[in-house]
Amino acid sequence: MNHSAKLLHGGQVLLESGKLEYCGVLYRSGRILDIQFDNRDAAPNAERIDCTGKIVAPGLIDTHVHGALGRNFMEGSPDAVSAISGFMIKGGTTSCLATTISANPMEIENALRGLLEAHRNPVPGQVEILGTHLEGPFISAVNPGAHIESNIRTVCDQELNQILDTAQESLKVVTLAPETANALNAASSFVHRGIHVSVGHTAADFEQTRSALRLGANRGTHLFSGMPQIHHRKPGAVVALLLDPSVFLEMTVDGKHFDPAIMELVLKIAGARRCVLITDGTDVRGLGDGSFRRWEGMEVIVQDRQSRTQKGGLAGSMISMSDAVKNLVQMSIVPVGGAIRMASENPARSIGVFDRKGSISPGKDADFVVFNPDFTVNMTIVRGDIAYKEERLQ
Repeated sequence: MNHSAKLLHGGQVLLESGKLEYCGVLYRSGRILDIQFDNRDAAPNAERIDCTGKIVAPGLIDTHVHGALGRNFMEGSPDAVSAISGFMIKGGTTSCLATTISANPMEIENALRGLLEAHRNPVPGQVEILGTHLEGPFISAVNPGAHIESNIRTVCDQELNQILDTAQESLKVVTLAPETANALNAASSFVHRGIHVSVGHTAADFEQTRSALRLGANRGTHLFSGMPQIHHRKPGAVVALLLDPSVFLEMTVDGKHFDPAIMELVLKIAGARRCVLITDGTDVRGLGDGSFRRWEGMEVIVQDRQSRTQKGGLAGSMISMSDAVKNLVQMSIVPVGGAIRMASENPARSIGVFDRKGSISPGKDADFVVFNPDFTVNMTIVRGDIAYKEERLQ
């Protein structure tokens, strides 16, 4: 890490207040030192990084991502983490929750062990692994999405304890179907340990979902996807999640998972502060069009920036976090600052790391994404290191 002070100057900075202001951001040794509103005499010895005409925003945080470029976090290896990171930083992501998928117990244990090491030993210039998100196997075979049904199972104490022992402090989010056997007991156990429980891949009705929420579940995994659709006499999981003010709602804004009208409806009901942009990006991201076999064996077809199962269902997304921000901005439903905060502040709050991530404020980690006016990424800075710099033809 370079220990000299650096000053991002000339651009509009998204402040923690949500306002975009012309000011400078001074940082050193991976930490933000100060917000400078008068750059003329500020930090005369600092290395100056010109951001004129650009937006300086907090680094984006993806709390639900599986992989990219043919690599999957289920591999649990430093090489896989490095390859996936290389893709993510180009899309403005500075930290993430490495997300698993339904697999056999040995495969999940192997992944969690490797990801624990990645969490404990962040590599300079790579996306920081804030922890793991266990998506499956404790979900519903009624709404499996792209999970292989034979890998889905109910919670048993032996496997639950093995997961907790292996993942240790890295386990941050667990997706559960609350209507399945032993799921509520498991939810209570996870919440007691400070692990966030997310309702997803579920056939739960309204009351079953409310039972999980009363136990402390506070997330909805990719809202609407893998859930019963809203019926006026059977409100189901979606309505229960929308109506609970303590719940954060994952949203895959790729132009395929959400119609803009539904996005607007969710924002009017829940408010922007509860919405968390995710990619749900899988290992086929970045590979181009074609037919592929994902890590877990699922056959998918990639075409027109969509990944679909053989049956035609959406299987994750092909976007980066910056794409999600850009797509939301283009919908003109929320202000620019609000869209960015749904990809930075809200994810940080949703997993309890807002004390050091998710906003540009003195004392926090020097994680930044510098956006071009079209919301492509000009630069990504991870804990003070420039991890990606756009190369444009002159």
